[in-house]
Amino acid sequence: MPLILLAEDNRGDILLIRRALAEHGIQHELQVVLDGEQAVHFFAQVGQPGGASSLDLVLLDLNLPKVDGPQILAAMRSNPACSAVPVIVISSSSAARDRARITELGINHYFKKPIDLEEFMQLGALVRDVLSAQAASSS
Repeated sequence: MPLILLAEDNRGDILLIRRALAEHGIQHELQVVLDGEQAVHFFAQVGQPGGASSLDLVLLDLNLPKVDGPQILAAMRSNPACSAVPVIVISSSSAARDRARITELGINHYFKKPIDLEEFMQLGALVRDVLSAQAASSS
C-alpha cells in the first residue's frame, strides 16, 4: 500500500484531501504532519531504523509554520531515500514567483487549491495518476 506524506497545517484542507483520495478509491497509508519542522524530521527518518522504510508520494503545502516549502523540499531531496519521490505542491498561491521557486527543487505537479469543492476533489485523480505512473515505472 503506498505511503503518502501530507504536509498541511489547515485541518479543513486535510479533511478535503482525505475525501478526495477516498472519492477516487486510492488505497493508501496517509501520514500527516502539521508543520515544516515535522516534515523535515519525517524525511530525515525515511530509510532509517524506526522511520518509514519508503515513501511513495508527498503532498506539500508551501506555507507551513516553522519551515517553509522550499526548505522542506531541499531537506527531502538531500535524503537519498526520498530524492526521487514525486511531489505535488498544494497551495493557495498562484504567484509565478512561488511556482518558479519550487519548480527548481523538482516538484512533479502544482495544484492550486480551488474554492469549488468539485474542483478540489480532482486532486484525487491527480494523486491516482501520479501513483499509477510511479508503479508502472518501477515494475
